[in-house]
Amino acid sequence: MGWLWNSGGQSSAKNNLDSGLQDFLENSAHAPPEPTTTQSPTTSVQQTTSSEFTDESRAPPPTQFKDGRYAHLWKTYQPLEELENRGKTDQEKLQDVVDTYNARKARIGEIAQENCSLEYMEQYECFRHPSWTQMATVCRAEQKKFNRCYTMQSKFLMALGYLTMDERPQDEYDRIQLHADKLYRQMIEQEEAINKAKAAGQPIPEFEPVMSKTNVARVMGIQASNITDDDVWKDIKPSAREQYEKKFAKLSKEEQEIERRAVEGELRVNNSMTKTLEAAFIEERIARMKRRETGQATVGDMIKTWWGWG
Repeated sequence: MGWLWNSGGQSSAKNNLDSGLQDFLENSAHAPPEPTTTQSPTTSVQQTTSSEFTDESRAPPPTQFKDGRYAHLWKTYQPLEELENRGKTDQEKLQDVVDTYNARKARIGEIAQENCSLEYMEQYECFRHPSWTQMATVCRAEQKKFNRCYTMQSKFLMALGYLTMDERPQDEYDRIQLHADKLYRQMIEQEEAINKAKAAGQPIPEFEPVMSKTNVARVMGIQASNITDDDVWKDIKPSAREQYEKKFAKLSKEEQEIERRAVEGELRVNNSMTKTLEAAFIEERIARMKRRETGQATVGDMIKTWWGWG
């Protein structure tokens, strides 16, 4: 590459090039520019849009184009998750439902710990550098504070629907996490105000339950009328309902409302999971009967038939 610094300038550098390359550069330099044609948007759309999808109403939503372009590609598109599920056995589909529920429940514990990170650090620092008083109590106050935060935050998350089996965008889960923390901090502020009034001999202030529709709506930034209650207790046996009521009766008025909402959130998920499993069992039974009718029954099908599964 020494020719770059040749004192002869550009002409000397050009003379050192291959003769064929020199001819190409010479012809290119004198060639007139190609005229550019301006095409109207209407013409472009007509060329890129399949005649089958010229009607906007017929364009599939995934195209994200109102003029229907690329609709012929989306027509046969199948998500990867759908393709993977198609290749799963009936047992694997049932296992997926259970695994999703367990994973979501475990995630609630992780989120609750994130919301209680300050309480956790207080407990950690107490164990790491305790004062004489903390050493004598083995950091009992700090442990109690963290444990209560963790337990209550978990209940708020369940009450707000974090455990639901429906898939949501991540930002919705983040909002639920934020709402749960706001409600817990509001509960702590109310308790501190009550304790302060008691210590000063003043009238005890009254607050609306933290999990009331008004409070939940205020924290979530929605109208209270938009929060609907579905009767999740109708499918619960009377004996089980009685046990729940006895459990609620042992709690304070504030804690009763929180516990009830949390239980309702968990029952709502359990009911949804039960219906999903029932539908999966019915689908699996139909597929097993079809295999038996066509003479393609597996060993597992035969065993289930012997056990009376149909």
